[in-house]
Amino acid sequence: MPRPKENILARLKEQMNFLRTSLRSFYEGNFAESLRVATIIRILVHESGMSKPLLKQARPDGLDLQIRENVCEARPGEEEVFNFAVGVRMGPGASVAPAVDLGSSHYTLNSIGAWWNRSVLSFPSNGTQMIYTTKKQMIYTRKKVVLTLANKEGGAHVDPNEDADYQRLLTNQPLTFRFQGVPIETPDLARFLTAQSGVEMLECLKRNFFPDADVLPKWEYGAAPRVAMYFEQISGAFVTRIISSFPTAEMRITRRD
Repeated sequence: MPRPKENILARLKEQMNFLRTSLRSFYEGNFAESLRVATIIRILVHESGMSKPLLKQARPDGLDLQIRENVCEARPGEEEVFNFAVGVRMGPGASVAPAVDLGSSHYTLNSIGAWWNRSVLSFPSNGTQMIYTTKKQMIYTRKKVVLTLANKEGGAHVDPNEDADYQRLLTNQPLTFRFQGVPIETPDLARFLTAQSGVEMLECLKRNFFPDADVLPKWEYGAAPRVAMYFEQISGAFVTRIISSFPTAEMRITRRD
C-alpha cells in the first residue's frame, strides 16, 4: 500500500533532523559521524533497481531540485595532477579542519542529480611506477565516495574486504603535500567531502521542503585562529619550468569571501 504524502514528508523531516544532528556532532570533532551522514544521503538520493530515493517519493522531480554546489574547474591550458572540491581551513598551525560556507561566491545551484554524479576528487594513482607518464588518474564522483562510506565502511554495512580505491584515497603519496614549506597531514578527504555534502543537502531540504527549519549557512570544526586560511578548492598542476622525474605540484587556492 503506497504511503500517504503526509507520511512521506514526515519521514523526510526525520531524515533532515538525523542529518542535522550528525552534522553537529561531526563539526564538534566526531568525524565518524560522516558514516551516518553518508547513509542519510543514500536514503535521500540513491536510486537502484526497485529502490526509490526518498526525495523522489516526496516529489516526482525530487532529483531535479536545486542544491548548492562548489564545482571544481580547471584553468585553461593547465594539466591537473590533483583536484579536491573539499572545503577546509588551514590553522592553527599546519592542521587542516573541515569548513563549509554556503554563502561563498564560489557556490552555484545545480540539480541534485548532477551534484550526485559530479567528479569531486581526482588524483594520480600509484598503481604504476611511471604514473606521471601514463597519466593514470583516480577519479571519484560524490556518489562513489558517499556509497563507499555507507555501504562498505560502516554507515549501514562493513564490507569484509577493503575497498582498494578507497585505501588509495587515504594513503597515496601524491596526496601528501606541503603548504608554504610546512608539511600538512592529509585529512580524510572522503569523510570531509561527505560531511560537506550533508551540509549542502541540509540547506536544500530547508529551501525546498521545510523553510522554517533552523539551518546554519557556515559549519567548521573548532574555533578558527585569528589568522586562518580557508580553501574551497585545492588543486595542482604540472610546473613545467622544473625538470624532474617527479614533477612538483603547486597549490591553487580559492579563498573564501
